[in-house]
Amino acid sequence: MPGIDEKDIEMLKILRREGRITLTELGKRVNLSPASVKNRLEKLEKLGAVKGYSAVVDPAFLGNYVKILFLIKLRVEGRDIDRILQSIASSSEVQSLYRTSGRTQAVIIAEFKDMDSMKEFASRLKRSLGTTLEYIEWSVVYEAPKECWVERG
Repeated sequence: MPGIDEKDIEMLKILRREGRITLTELGKRVNLSPASVKNRLEKLEKLGAVKGYSAVVDPAFLGNYVKILFLIKLRVEGRDIDRILQSIASSSEVQSLYRTSGRTQAVIIAEFKDMDSMKEFASRLKRSLGTTLEYIEWSVVYEAPKECWVERG
C-alpha cells in the first residue's frame, strides 16, 4: 500500500491482536520511540488502515445469546446491491456485513437475544428486500473457537 512501510505493517499486525497495547510497549516491539509510534498511528488512522478500536466482548454479557450467519442472494446487481447492503448495515443487530463472490452476494453476521428476535429480524429483512431477494439461508453459530483474532482455550 502506498504511504506505509514494513514498520507500519508490523504495528498493524500487533494492533489487530492487541488493541490495548501501550505506545511504549508497541514501540519496544517494533524498535521505535513512543513518539514515532504515535505519529505513525495517526498517519495510519488518516489513511484508513486503522478503522477504529474495540473490545471483543462476550455477547452473553450484552443479553445476546444467538449469533447467526445469513447468506443472501439477490436478483439485482451493481449499485442496487450497494444501496440494499447499506440499508441492511444500518440495522442494530448487524455486527458485520460482507459483499461476497460466488453463490451468494452477501454474508450478514448478526446477534440476537433469542430465536424469536432472530425470526423477527429475518421477517423484516425479507419484507424489506421483497422481490429483489432470490433466497436467504442462515446458520446458527454454536461455538467460536476463534473470533476477532482472539483464540479461546
